[in-house]
Amino acid sequence: MVNKHLLLALGFIVTTGCAGRKAVWKEDPAQTAGASAGSETATIVAKGDEAWAKRTDPAAIRQAIQAWEQAAEAEPKNLDVLVKLTRGHYFLADGYLRDDDKADRAAMDKAVKWGERAMVASSTDFEASMRDGAKIPEAVKMVPKEGVPAMYWYASSLGKWAKKKGFAVLLGQKDNVKATMDRCLELDPTFYYGGPHRYFGAFYAIAPTFAGGDLEKSKVHFNKSLEIEANYVGTKVLWAAELAVKQQDEDTFVKLLNEVVAAPDDAIPELTPEIIVEKAKAKALLAEQEDLF
Repeated sequence: MVNKHLLLALGFIVTTGCAGRKAVWKEDPAQTAGASAGSETATIVAKGDEAWAKRTDPAAIRQAIQAWEQAAEAEPKNLDVLVKLTRGHYFLADGYLRDDDKADRAAMDKAVKWGERAMVASSTDFEASMRDGAKIPEAVKMVPKEGVPAMYWYASSLGKWAKKKGFAVLLGQKDNVKATMDRCLELDPTFYYGGPHRYFGAFYAIAPTFAGGDLEKSKVHFNKSLEIEANYVGTKVLWAAELAVKQQDEDTFVKLLNEVVAAPDDAIPELTPEIIVEKAKAKALLAEQEDLF
């Protein structure tokens, strides 16, 4: 049980400098040079957005990604498009590829790549610092508030990608995601329905004590996330899966997950596909109840 929690903890806080992959700031700067916006690109982005609206179907997500990739090729530093691509690959993996390790890892790797490009696009100071050999925990302090979406989806994707890659990558890259999420929390704790607080709720539950784990801090962050948006059921799924299981609090586990299952699919209308996915996760966790307690 200890080894399992240690592995999960490292997976949740891991990041990449270069272990296991080549970061975008190691590439030729010309590859990420900007281009002027155009009406043709806007039309392509709109087609991607139209497909994304149908993302209860993974085929529609792939259509959206294809369109946005065309737009990114035309405008390599279009921050909005780069964030869409990061989130798109993340949701494809987290929503529909969870049971296929190889496909999940490949999609998360793509999410990380686009997330790196989004962070570069969000701050010339961050880009210059990373190209000069700085470490993410220092360089990320240069990213302004408009870079929060890039940082959030980058860090979310990177942690899950690294966990799939294995223990060596996790251990060698353990600081950057937390530093990136710290910056998100500092700049906009409300982003993505209390996302930074939700992350730290899970982080403090998963991490062993020697690595910063603190169950009381976990509960504080989960509560803060729910105060920001009570209808985002993913917070309850994480609370149940991580904190309730860690505390062996079966009553809270069941209560939270039953609330998720009972929630309407459109509890947050713009997030109906995500809520459907979280409800599926809740049902899967309830099916594992006897093994978890």
